[in-house]
Amino acid sequence: MYGVKDAVDFFDMVGQTGWHRDIQRTLIHWMGLRDADVVLEAGCGAGHFVLQLAQRVRWITGLDAVESMLKRAQRNAEDHELDNANFVLGDVRHLPFPEHQFDRVICMNLLFMFEHPDGPLAELLRVTKPGGEVVLLNPSTSMNPWSAQSFCEANRLCDFERDSLLSWATAAARYGTVSETGLAKRVTSFGGTVTESLKLLDGMALVSRIVKSAS
Repeated sequence: MYGVKDAVDFFDMVGQTGWHRDIQRTLIHWMGLRDADVVLEAGCGAGHFVLQLAQRVRWITGLDAVESMLKRAQRNAEDHELDNANFVLGDVRHLPFPEHQFDRVICMNLLFMFEHPDGPLAELLRVTKPGGEVVLLNPSTSMNPWSAQSFCEANRLCDFERDSLLSWATAAARYGTVSETGLAKRVTSFGGTVTESLKLLDGMALVSRIVKSAS
């Protein structure tokens, strides 16, 4: 992975790139977080977005399927002396939480990697409170290695900033991208409605706000 031998180090570094931090800041303002919110980030990686969210909500849980990644996230949280965050080992396809536990559930750059995303989608909505929101970030249909290369050249990204974004584009080419209409059709089966979408990184990243039915 572009000279980084360890996957944990790679994703830890990705969470600190300028382009990823821009995404984090944009999402924080776009979501309209509330002080009383109880939040889950499914697929939290090294926990850098958890660190940002913890400053704005009552409680944040970070979940990841890789134990070594969670240990890095816990260490990063300890370095920031967080007292309103915890980390749980688990699979997004079988979330270890009861129904209706979270006000908001966030899943960044993970759903597109599943050949059959219905299971993870159903789980994300299951643990969301009625009237709560699921926020997804995925590569849009505009994401590919060529558009990512053009973005890097236009924004003068180099070294790891460039390589990490191209890595995401390569993964999108391998696993597929997410369309607004396709996602909207899927979530209705699980009691959700896509109420708003946002394009980032010159349209290469798609953010979707899904509201769970209150009934």
